[in-house]
Amino acid sequence: MEPQDKNVGPIFYLIYSSIENVVFDEQQLKNLLNKSRDFNQENDITGILLYVKGQLITKSKGRFMQLLEGDERIVRKLYKKIMTDQRHESVVLLQIGQYGKRIFNDWSLGFEDSDDDSFQSLSGHFNLNDIIEYCNKSSPSDVPLQFLRSFYNEG
Repeated sequence: MEPQDKNVGPIFYLIYSSIENVVFDEQQLKNLLNKSRDFNQENDITGILLYVKGQLITKSKGRFMQLLEGDERIVRKLYKKIMTDQRHESVVLLQIGQYGKRIFNDWSLGFEDSDDDSFQSLSGHFNLNDIIEYCNKSSPSDVPLQFLRSFYNEG
């Protein structure tokens, strides 16, 4: 039996946003990235997690937006776990649906203007500006990517 092509659809997706309960430090973000990437690989979940950093000085909290793609049962179960995760508050389901094929071949974590070189070496990390450029090239009818762009523009 041959492995299933991840790009064959249709594929279920879910998009949510949340606010961090406390400002994450570098090690907490690295742990989140590593654990999430491992879980998602084991469960054939792809997608993207966007993070805009909070600031201790202004007491602003960071924001997350995540798009998850995969088996509907597994993605919904993961979302329920995220809703009860004490690291998040104000978890809001933005959209669920299906599209013809996966948009993302892997799962990645994007940071806004991450100039910290220690994150650059982590598998799955990218600068948030890179994905926004991709979203800007998408069609207005590509609703999931428009959500990602709106998250970035709110910052």
